[in-house]
Amino acid sequence: MSRLSLWFASREESLSVRRFAVREQMSSLFEVTILAVSEVEDLNLDGIVGKAAAFKVESNVLHSLVPARVWAGLCAQMEQVQAEPTGLSTYRLRIVPSLFRATLRRNNRIFQHLSIPDIVLLLLKEWEIEPDVRLNAKYPAYEYRVQYGETDFAFLCRLLEEAGISFYFAHRPGDGMGAELTRLVLCDAPQRNEPRSAGPIAYVDNPNEAAGREFVSEVVVSHEVRPGHVTLRDFDFRMRPDYQLLAEAKDGPDDELRYEHYHYLPGAFVVEPGKGGDTPVADDRGVARVDMKEAEALATRSLEGERRGRRSVRYRTNALDLCPGVVLSIGQHPRKELAPGQALLVVASSFEGEHNREWTTTGEAVFASHPYRPARRTPRPRVVGVQSAIVVGPPGEEIHTDEFGRVRVQFHWDREGRFSDESSCWIRVSQGWAGSRYGLIAIPRVGQEVLVDFFDGDPDRPVIVGRVYNNTTRVPYTLPAEKTKSGWKSDSSPGSNGFNELSFDDAAGRELIHVQAQRDYSEIIKHDQRSTVLSNRSASVGASDAVTVGGSQSFSVLKSQSHTIGEQQTNNIGAGRTSIIGTSDTVDAGDSQNVTVGDGVGYTINKDKTVQITNGVASIRITPEGIFIDANGNLEISAGGLLKLSGAEVQIDGGPNVFINTTSAKAPSVATIGKAKAPSAPGGPGSGGATSVAAEILRGGGAVELPGGIADVEVRGAALGLARAASSLPLTPAAAPAALQIGPAAGAAIQEEVRAPSSPLAALVRTGTGAVELFRLAKGESLASLPSTLDVLGPVLTEPRAALGGLSASDLGSLVNAGSAAGIVHVGGAGGQVAQFLALRTAAAPRSVNGGAVRAEAQATEASGVPAERAYARALSTQGVALYQGDMQGGFAKVEP
Repeated sequence: MSRLSLWFASREESLSVRRFAVREQMSSLFEVTILAVSEVEDLNLDGIVGKAAAFKVESNVLHSLVPARVWAGLCAQMEQVQAEPTGLSTYRLRIVPSLFRATLRRNNRIFQHLSIPDIVLLLLKEWEIEPDVRLNAKYPAYEYRVQYGETDFAFLCRLLEEAGISFYFAHRPGDGMGAELTRLVLCDAPQRNEPRSAGPIAYVDNPNEAAGREFVSEVVVSHEVRPGHVTLRDFDFRMRPDYQLLAEAKDGPDDELRYEHYHYLPGAFVVEPGKGGDTPVADDRGVARVDMKEAEALATRSLEGERRGRRSVRYRTNALDLCPGVVLSIGQHPRKELAPGQALLVVASSFEGEHNREWTTTGEAVFASHPYRPARRTPRPRVVGVQSAIVVGPPGEEIHTDEFGRVRVQFHWDREGRFSDESSCWIRVSQGWAGSRYGLIAIPRVGQEVLVDFFDGDPDRPVIVGRVYNNTTRVPYTLPAEKTKSGWKSDSSPGSNGFNELSFDDAAGRELIHVQAQRDYSEIIKHDQRSTVLSNRSASVGASDAVTVGGSQSFSVLKSQSHTIGEQQTNNIGAGRTSIIGTSDTVDAGDSQNVTVGDGVGYTINKDKTVQITNGVASIRITPEGIFIDANGNLEISAGGLLKLSGAEVQIDGGPNVFINTTSAKAPSVATIGKAKAPSAPGGPGSGGATSVAAEILRGGGAVELPGGIADVEVRGAALGLARAASSLPLTPAAAPAALQIGPAAGAAIQEEVRAPSSPLAALVRTGTGAVELFRLAKGESLASLPSTLDVLGPVLTEPRAALGGLSASDLGSLVNAGSAAGIVHVGGAGGQVAQFLALRTAAAPRSVNGGAVRAEAQATEASGVPAERAYARALSTQGVALYQGDMQGGFAKVEP
């Protein structure tokens, strides 16, 4: 009876084993290669391949500890080597464990918040494999592990190597041939397995092939040089950039400590659960932190995997049970390190033979005095280039992020993801600038497509490096029509009912920078701000506008400025206010104007034609009925020249006493044109006289009534022309009449007085000025429509003046400001040629004209070659005054500027 047999789930029994070879190794799949014959030349290969199969060997050793061994799994391959229609056909087949199926499925998937044993058991369950778990250590959970383009078997091996867990296949004794007789074992300390129950196996130097007991022979003891130092490094963005996350492990003689393996493994030290709490959003599904104890354990496991075969033993045996995972000892060997008490862990085995010959078994073992770990040989997959993914989040959230600006994504290759916040771990986002509490930030939003790269190509360490538009999330501008546009346009969240925008349009000829704030706009400038607008600027504020200036504020408007205020305006000025107006100042109040200075001092102008000036003690009221002056104390009226009270009726009521002091009165000096009327009592010098000669009138030959007045004054000749011109003042100098006439008689009288000053006139000479003032050259009822202060008067200069340009600023001020209507000036020398000029104030003239400004502007204009008369005409016109040149006969022609 053959001691070699096959079993198939298809119940095929025609195959007879002729030759076999079995290869076994720790943390590897066993493989049984069989050459068999059958009388059936056309076996159904599909009925066998991929189905359960087993190979059984019965020991040919009389006193064998294990009488038989079964390798159960499935038939991975079968081929017909030779077909014999009339004889035995030859077939070759390969039997592997059920776990072999995991090498046939390649997948991309994500595991979160699981330990490595949890992930491995989950994978094995999918393959309906129930392993024998022999784990002693505690294994932390990991936030994120990715199977990326790997077979299930490669992914499983990689994880087990990282965790330091070995796997092998053990034979369970039984009578059958089913797959249940071979079981997968997961073990993190196989060197601690129970030793063979039969005790040490005998060492035989030259055994008899027909020996009746188990033995080992051809023993080879091997020592190798292996690395004695492993250093691992990690980086955690939560810690300081210069913080050294290092874990080391050392073992072996001193000379081997120099042989260091250094690995940078980003994220390898981060496990769950960690100590957290400061970032609750980032830790919403688990607290993952650096664990240095786990880091040191990882370094130790890596070093143990590198040194696992430093001392080994190779041998030949006839025992069937010396397979990976078995712990044995050798007896009767002369070498001390192989003393019977020295345990050895079998890590590899090779068993082959033929049906009619003795079988040969060779094996390899390592010393069990040192921990055994699988070496990290399975390569980690590398992601080449960037990938695209979609940002995801919980239902209803448009922006899903944590305290570090990280987001979660759905990878296109992840078919198990549900486009939710559970689709991935938190992924860091590359920004344009990242400093300590400064930089650029734009959080990718749910539904946006992002570009994902991977640190060192590791699929477990993704990082977002860019964003791209797609057909769902379209570009913000119409392309290619707006191809010159670039910018930053956001979207209001939640709701998408608005946006903020900073855009640039680089189209030649219509370049534009556009800024939109969907709601509020806040700007802080901690020092200076400068803005230059070379053309127009407009601002529109829909509601209120408030500006607070801590220091001074100034505006410079080179041309016009206008303010339109729909309702009220209030100006609060803490100290003084100064206004300088070059020409005119117009205030148009529809109802009233009020000015208050201090307590009770000010004036009020109402649209009902009333004016009131008050200081709280005294007041002046002007109404349509008259002018009323009210003083609680004294009322004093004084004049440097003539003071006249006139009216239809003049009353002086001062009871009980009225005093008129005339002890220091000077001789009469009032020049009167026309007949003097009969005065009322009391009389005085010259009272009741009549003077008709112009020269006498100008010399003061007329009469002054004291205390009465001239009841009526007759205006002579063409003086009425000037009176009528003045009765309706021109609006501007340009609108002034081309000529004025005061009459030849008045003109001759003025000329005579200019050429021959007399002693009566000398009484009116002002000290140091050399000027004689002519008062009331024309006054009459034809001027009744004018304000009472509008007179024709001015200075007559008697000191020599070479030209009009000889006028001083004081002279010009006297000329224009002496009266409200017109002033006459004569320039020249007494008895010589005299030039006569008249200045006519228009409605555009200010209350007080700056003579110095006029003189300075005229001199500057004259210096450019303009004649003096036109230069002064131009300067005076800017002040609202028209200049006329007289003919010494009472006629005046306007000097055009």
